[in-house]
Amino acid sequence: MRTLRDAQDKSLTKLCEESNVSRGYLSNLEHDRSVPSPEIAAAIDRALGANGQLAKLALPVPRSRTTRDRPRPAQLPAGVRGFVPRHDVLERAQAALSVHHGAIALDGPAGVGKTAFAVTWAHEISAYFPDGVLFTDLRGYAADPRADPAVVLGAFLLALGATPSEIPSDLDGRAALFRTLLEGTRTLVVLDNASDAEQVRPLLPGSPTSLALITSRSRLSSAVVREGAVRITVHPMTADEAHELLRSVVGPRLDADPAAAQVIAERAGRLPLALRIAAERASVWPNKPLRALADELARRQPLDVLTVDDSAVRTVLSYSHDALPAHMAATFRLLGLHPGGPIRIEAAAALTELSPEYALGHLSALASVHLVELTPQDQFVMHDLVHSYAKELALEHHPHEINTAALERLIDTYLRTGAAATQLLWPSRPRRPINLPNHNMTTLTFRHRSDAFRWFEDELQLLVRLVHCGAQWNITTVAYMPVVINEMIFHRRAWSWWVPAVRDALTAARQGRHRDAEAWLLETLADAGIDAGQAASSLGLYRQAMKIRAELDDYSGIAIGHVGLGRAYCQLGDYDSAATHCETARQISIGAGDLWEHAVATAHLAMTRAALGDVTEARDLLTVVRQTLDDTEDLVSSACASNLLAGLAESIGDHTLALRHLDDALRTFREVGDTWSQAHIQSRIGDLQADRGNQRTAHKAWSAAAELLNGNTEPNATHLRQQVINSLNEEL
Repeated sequence: MRTLRDAQDKSLTKLCEESNVSRGYLSNLEHDRSVPSPEIAAAIDRALGANGQLAKLALPVPRSRTTRDRPRPAQLPAGVRGFVPRHDVLERAQAALSVHHGAIALDGPAGVGKTAFAVTWAHEISAYFPDGVLFTDLRGYAADPRADPAVVLGAFLLALGATPSEIPSDLDGRAALFRTLLEGTRTLVVLDNASDAEQVRPLLPGSPTSLALITSRSRLSSAVVREGAVRITVHPMTADEAHELLRSVVGPRLDADPAAAQVIAERAGRLPLALRIAAERASVWPNKPLRALADELARRQPLDVLTVDDSAVRTVLSYSHDALPAHMAATFRLLGLHPGGPIRIEAAAALTELSPEYALGHLSALASVHLVELTPQDQFVMHDLVHSYAKELALEHHPHEINTAALERLIDTYLRTGAAATQLLWPSRPRRPINLPNHNMTTLTFRHRSDAFRWFEDELQLLVRLVHCGAQWNITTVAYMPVVINEMIFHRRAWSWWVPAVRDALTAARQGRHRDAEAWLLETLADAGIDAGQAASSLGLYRQAMKIRAELDDYSGIAIGHVGLGRAYCQLGDYDSAATHCETARQISIGAGDLWEHAVATAHLAMTRAALGDVTEARDLLTVVRQTLDDTEDLVSSACASNLLAGLAESIGDHTLALRHLDDALRTFREVGDTWSQAHIQSRIGDLQADRGNQRTAHKAWSAAAELLNGNTEPNATHLRQQVINSLNEEL
C-alpha cells in the first residue's frame, strides 16, 4: 500500500477520502499494527487502482510455527439467528481491534445484546486469529455460581493441547502456563458474562498478538486501568435497529402497522432480549393484529408480558440484583420508588436516608453494573424496565411503612426545595408557614435566580409525577406541592400536565384535612379554567376557596379570591364586577400588609380599566405596579408588568413603545434565566416587527424563540415553538 501510494504521490489524507477508511487505520496498516479485513483491503485496492493485488494480500495470517502441531480450538457457540448489526458498536469495536493491546471489554445493562454482538463479531474476525478461538461463559450474572478462573484455565489448557499432568494445580501456575502457550500466537479468547476484573485477570493472554474479548454488566474499570483494555459500552438499540430486529422475527406484517411496532419497541426499552421475546409472542399468533400486543404492553406491566418459556426480562434482571451487596440491593429497590426520570443525588439521599456523599457513592456503584446509567448531562437515570423491576422488589421485600417513609422523605425534600426556589424568584410574596414533618434531609440551595428557573424546568414533569405518586400512596402532605410552587405553576401555565396533578392534590388535601392547601388548589384549578376560556366554572371554585380562607382568617388569601373573581368577570365581559372585585382585593391586601397581592390586584384592575377603554389610567396603574415590584427586587413580576404595558401600547397602535417595553421584559427574563418567558417575548417581538414590515428583524426574533424552546417537550412550549416555526415558514 505504501509503495503504491508513494508512486502515485498520494497522501494518507487523500487515500482516506477515496477509500472511506480512517486515516488512523491506514497509518496502522502501514506500520504493521493492524491486519485489514477483506472489505477494507478491497476499498484500498480500488482507491489505489491495484487491480486486486492488495485485496489478494488480505488473507488470514498462517498459524505460527510453534502451534502447527497443536490442536486449533474453535469453541465459539453458534451466532444468533437474525442478528441485527449494531452499527455504532461495530464501528467502535473495529477501531479498537485496529489498535488493540490485548483486551476489548463490552459492558452494558442486562438484555442489551452484549453476548450476541460478541459472539457474532468473534465469528467475523476469527480468521485473523488462526491459532484458535477459546470461549467460556463466566456466569458472573446467572443463577448458577460464577465460574472459577482456575477451572476455566484448566479447560483452556486442555483445549490448547496440554496434558492433565502438565497442568498446575494452583491458579497462578495455570495462568502462567496459559500465557506461555499463547505467547507469539494469534488467539482469540472470548470471556462472556464476567462479574468483575478479578475474575477476568488470570484469563487474559499476555501476548499482544492475541485478543481477549470480554462482556460484562460491570464496567470493569480496573481492567481498563491496569490491563489497558479498550472499554465499549453497549446501549439499547436505535429505533431503526429495533424495528429491524422485530421484522426479522415477525416478518413483513410488521410494516402494516408501524405505529404499533414503535409502541412495542419503546415498551421493550429497545433491549434486544425484550424485543426478541415480544417478537416471539407476536409470531405465535400470525393472524392477530400487531396492535393487540402493543395495547397489551401499554396496558399491563411489560415485565409480565415479556416472558416466553425460560426467557424473561425479569429473570435476567434478578441476576444483577442478587449479585449486589445487601446495602446496595436495598438502595436499588428504594430507587424503584422514584416517580421516574433523572434521579438527583438529593432524591436518592432522601429515599435511602443516606447523606448526599454516600448516596452518590451508591448511585455510582449501581452505574458501574448498569442498573442505573449516567447520562452525558451527568444525570443518573434508570431504564424503564429496570425501574419497574426495582419497584416490584421494593413492594416485595420492604414493609409498607418503610416504602411510605422513603416517599415521605422524598416529597418533603422536593417541598422544601420548591419553596426555596419560589421564594428566590418571587421574594415579595409573603407565604404562610406550612406545618411539615422535619426529616432533616439535605435540600438544594440556589445562588442565582437562573439556577432556580433551571431547576423548575428540569423538574417540572417530575413534580407532576411526584404529586400523582404521593396521592396513590395516601401521603397527604403531597397536597402542598402545587402550593409551594404556585407562582411557578401560574407563571409557566403548563396546565395539560398540572391540572390532573392538582386534582389529585386536592383529593389528598381533603383526605388529610389540609384546609389551607385545599383553598390554594381550588384557586389553581380556577386559574386554569380561566386560561382555558371557562371563566364561568371558575367563579364557584374561587368562592369555595374564599370560604375556606375566611375560616382560617387568611385575609391575603381572601384578596387572592377577589382577584380571581375579577379575572373571571373580566373574561365574561362584566367589567364593572371585575373592577369591583379588584378594588376590594386592593383594600384587603393593604390591610393585611401584603404589598405583592396589592400589586397583583392593581395590575388586574389596570387590565379591566383598559377593557373599559381607559388605557391612560391602566398605563398609570401598571407603571406604579412595576415600580413597586422593582423596589422589592421582584424581577420576574416586574418583567410581567412590562409585558402587560407592551400589550397596552400595542392596543393603541404605539408599536415603538410596545417594543421598548418588550425589550425591558426580555432583558429581565434573560437576567433571571427564564427561557420560557424569553421565548414568549421573542415571539411577540417577531409578530410586532413583522406587522411593521421589518421581516429580517422578525425572522431573527422568531428564530431565537424557536431555539430557546428546542428540546422542551412540555405541550405549551412545543405549541409555541410550532407557532414561531410556522411564522418563519410563512415568511420564506
